[in-house]
Amino acid sequence: MRKKSEERRQAMIDIAGEVFNEIGFEGASMAEISARIGGSKATLYNYFSSKEEIFVEVMMKQVGCQFEEAFMALRNEDDLRAGLLRLARHYLDVIFRPEVIAVKRLASYYAGRSELGPMLYERGPKRGWAKIADFLKVKMDEGKLHDSDAWIAALQFRSLVEAEWMEARMLNVVTEISPQALQDSAERAVDAFIYLYQPR
Repeated sequence: MRKKSEERRQAMIDIAGEVFNEIGFEGASMAEISARIGGSKATLYNYFSSKEEIFVEVMMKQVGCQFEEAFMALRNEDDLRAGLLRLARHYLDVIFRPEVIAVKRLASYYAGRSELGPMLYERGPKRGWAKIADFLKVKMDEGKLHDSDAWIAALQFRSLVEAEWMEARMLNVVTEISPQALQDSAERAVDAFIYLYQPR
């Protein structure tokens, strides 16, 4: 019974994704989604408390796994620079994809109008970067990085990785970035981070 319920929930997420892709978050409604599903709004509300919640689930399914791969790859990484460089490169590949940029823009737009922004942050970036902080803490304990607040270190690493491109990409000043440019950018970010946190 639980398996069927989860399958039903995943089917709802897939259909909701089609609705959001077609008419956007603002144009979509729980009534429209439930109509596409073929049930009542009450049934939909049994699974999701709001349009924001189902949108977050759609986004996590569409792009969350791409980040998860990068974060989880660090768990058994011994070579600090190689691990951080692989993470930075993969992160840049994902973060600048059109669908991810669209989600970031949408979350920023609705951050002061609904719970969408906080919900996306709690389910996505916060969880992912907590894993990076755990990895950095291990390296601090091993003496490969100087002892510090691992969460702050993770946020600083993220800022360094995003620094060269994020604003221009979000504002559509830059729409395409070559693989080599991203590789060079990732290497500069990793080298700057390691220099900042080298053992004292």
